[in-house]
Amino acid sequence: MSERIPCINPRCNCTAARDKFPNSDEIICGKCFRALPEAVRQEHRRFWREIRKWDRRIARTSDDIKIDRMRAIRDRVSRHLSWHWVREIKTFFLAPEKPAGLDTFLEEMGL
Repeated sequence: MSERIPCINPRCNCTAARDKFPNSDEIICGKCFRALPEAVRQEHRRFWREIRKWDRRIARTSDDIKIDRMRAIRDRVSRHLSWHWVREIKTFFLAPEKPAGLDTFLEEMGL
Protein backbone atom coordinates (compact mmCIF):
# COMPACT_ATOMS: atom_id res chain seq x y z
CA MET A 1 0.00 0.00 0.00
CA SER A 2 1.22 3.46 -0.77
CA GLU A 3 1.80 5.90 2.04
CA ARG A 4 -0.26 8.68 0.40
CA ILE A 5 -3.96 8.88 -0.51
CA PRO A 6 -4.79 10.97 -3.61
CA CYS A 7 -7.68 13.42 -3.84
CA ILE A 8 -10.75 12.01 -5.66
CA ASN A 9 -10.52 14.80 -8.24
CA PRO A 10 -8.43 13.32 -11.09
CA ARG A 11 -7.25 16.82 -12.09
CA CYS A 12 -5.95 17.57 -8.58
CA ASN A 13 -2.50 16.54 -7.42
CA CYS A 14 -3.16 16.80 -3.67
CA THR A 15 -2.49 13.83 -1.43
CA ALA A 16 -2.84 13.07 2.27
CA ALA A 17 -0.86 10.86 4.61
CA ARG A 18 -2.40 7.41 5.04
CA ASP A 19 -1.71 7.45 8.78
CA LYS A 20 -3.91 10.57 9.10
CA PHE A 21 -6.85 8.72 7.44
CA PRO A 22 -6.23 5.02 8.31
CA ASN A 23 -9.74 3.76 7.43
CA SER A 24 -10.13 5.62 4.17
CA ASP A 25 -9.10 4.81 0.62
CA GLU A 26 -10.14 8.14 -0.84
CA ILE A 27 -10.21 11.75 0.32
CA ILE A 28 -11.18 15.14 -0.99
CA CYS A 29 -8.78 18.02 -0.43
CA GLY A 30 -9.99 21.34 0.94
CA LYS A 31 -9.59 23.13 -2.38
CA CYS A 32 -11.75 20.61 -4.22
CA PHE A 33 -14.28 20.50 -1.38
CA ARG A 34 -14.69 24.27 -1.65
CA ALA A 35 -15.22 23.86 -5.40
CA LEU A 36 -18.36 21.78 -4.77
CA PRO A 37 -21.75 23.52 -4.92
CA GLU A 38 -22.75 25.08 -1.59
CA ALA A 39 -25.77 22.80 -1.16
CA VAL A 40 -23.63 19.67 -1.52
CA ARG A 41 -21.11 20.95 1.03
CA GLN A 42 -23.84 21.82 3.52
CA GLU A 43 -25.44 18.39 3.15
CA HIS A 44 -22.08 16.66 3.68
CA ARG A 45 -21.40 18.72 6.79
CA ARG A 46 -24.92 18.02 8.10
CA PHE A 47 -24.34 14.26 7.85
CA TRP A 48 -21.05 14.55 9.74
CA ARG A 49 -22.66 16.70 12.47
CA GLU A 50 -25.38 14.06 12.89
CA ILE A 51 -22.82 11.23 13.15
CA ARG A 52 -20.76 13.12 15.76
CA LYS A 53 -23.94 13.96 17.72
CA TRP A 54 -24.93 10.29 17.94
CA ASP A 55 -21.37 9.30 18.88
CA ARG A 56 -21.48 11.76 21.79
CA ARG A 57 -24.87 10.44 22.91
CA ILE A 58 -23.64 6.85 22.75
CA ALA A 59 -20.61 7.76 24.86
CA ARG A 60 -22.81 9.33 27.58
CA THR A 61 -25.35 6.48 27.78
CA SER A 62 -24.91 3.35 29.87
CA ASP A 63 -28.15 1.54 28.96
CA ASP A 64 -27.35 -1.23 26.45
CA ILE A 65 -30.78 -1.15 24.77
CA LYS A 66 -30.53 2.60 24.16
CA ILE A 67 -26.98 2.21 22.88
CA ASP A 68 -28.13 -0.39 20.34
CA ARG A 69 -30.90 1.92 19.12
CA MET A 70 -28.56 4.88 18.87
CA ARG A 71 -25.96 2.85 16.99
CA ALA A 72 -28.65 1.83 14.50
CA ILE A 73 -29.53 5.48 13.95
CA ARG A 74 -25.86 6.45 13.61
CA ASP A 75 -25.29 3.60 11.14
CA ARG A 76 -28.27 4.74 9.07
CA VAL A 77 -26.87 8.29 8.91
CA SER A 78 -23.48 6.84 8.01
CA ARG A 79 -25.04 4.94 5.10
CA HIS A 80 -26.66 8.17 3.92
CA LEU A 81 -23.25 9.86 4.10
CA SER A 82 -21.69 7.06 2.02
CA TRP A 83 -24.47 7.33 -0.54
CA HIS A 84 -24.01 11.11 -0.67
CA TRP A 85 -20.25 10.69 -1.14
CA VAL A 86 -20.70 8.40 -4.13
CA ARG A 87 -23.79 9.97 -5.66
CA GLU A 88 -23.01 13.67 -5.25
CA ILE A 89 -19.34 14.31 -4.51
CA LYS A 90 -17.55 11.68 -6.58
CA THR A 91 -19.81 12.11 -9.61
CA PHE A 92 -19.23 15.88 -9.50
CA PHE A 93 -15.55 15.30 -10.25
CA LEU A 94 -15.60 12.04 -12.21
CA ALA A 95 -18.53 12.81 -14.53
CA PRO A 96 -18.78 16.59 -14.85
CA GLU A 97 -21.57 18.13 -16.87
CA LYS A 98 -20.71 19.02 -20.45
CA PRO A 99 -20.39 22.74 -21.08
CA ALA A 100 -22.89 24.34 -23.42
CA GLY A 101 -21.32 24.52 -26.84
CA LEU A 102 -21.42 23.30 -30.39
CA ASP A 103 -20.45 19.69 -29.56
CA THR A 104 -23.20 19.40 -26.94
CA PHE A 105 -25.76 20.92 -29.28
CA LEU A 106 -24.84 18.56 -32.13
CA GLU A 107 -24.96 15.56 -29.80
CA GLU A 108 -28.44 16.55 -28.60
CA MET A 109 -29.61 16.90 -32.20
CA GLY A 110 -28.29 13.42 -32.99
CA LEU A 111 -25.61 14.50 -35.44
